[in-house]
Amino acid sequence: MRTLVSSSKLSVPAITIAKYTIKGYIKERVLLVVLVFAFLLMISSYVLAPLAVGAQKKIIIDVGLASVSVFGVLLVVLMGAGSYSREKDKGILPGILAKPISRVDFVLGKFLGTWMTVTVVMACMTAVYFAVMLLSRTALSKTIFVALHLSVLEVALITATLSFFSSFTSPLLSSLFTLCVFISGHLSTDLLAFAKHFGGVGFKIAASIGYYLLPNLSLFNIRSEAVHGLPLMDNYISSVTIYGVFYTLLLLFLSALIFRRKDVT
Repeated sequence: MRTLVSSSKLSVPAITIAKYTIKGYIKERVLLVVLVFAFLLMISSYVLAPLAVGAQKKIIIDVGLASVSVFGVLLVVLMGAGSYSREKDKGILPGILAKPISRVDFVLGKFLGTWMTVTVVMACMTAVYFAVMLLSRTALSKTIFVALHLSVLEVALITATLSFFSSFTSPLLSSLFTLCVFISGHLSTDLLAFAKHFGGVGFKIAASIGYYLLPNLSLFNIRSEAVHGLPLMDNYISSVTIYGVFYTLLLLFLSALIFRRKDVT
């Protein structure tokens, strides 16, 4: 992690890149499309909830949290996939790196710009979500706020994952690989349990490698606890937060390490 730590002295260039990235994302129409789509989905949960007699409030909580989380991840993939190649294709990247801006600052700036943009969108979706809960007289709980916190943390990890793949592959492949990590990360625990009980030797080995190598994203999903009002284990929030921050920093470190050796001309 020494590379990222030393880059703290160059935080101004990284912040400059982050601001430039945010301005670029504001011009992207996908930002508005995903935001409107997420709003409609959450509002529809309020409209359709009466059809499920006795479970209206549970549906509103579940659909709302799922919308904020899933659309946050999709927004990262849709916007951030071309964040590295866009400047290179336009001939801007060599000029940026020719200035007193290191490649580590560029990676950190791109990450911060993407994550901050998506976080703001998630905050807007959360505001709509709370409005829907208010209209439906659904009570807010501490677990709901924890679930939103973990969703933002998960988006940071997915953004770092996208940065890692974008540092050495094309936008299309980086999007595909990131989505694969997202899906696999949520299924790794179930796949490991299934492999231990029903799989062969090869499947067990593959499932074990995937479980320990990929981030365990199921840790960030506590929608079931929020819906049913179940308590969380002691130190769960701090443990998952530390896990998410560590994994994010590790991926950013690898991204910077690879990008420093990449030809951008």
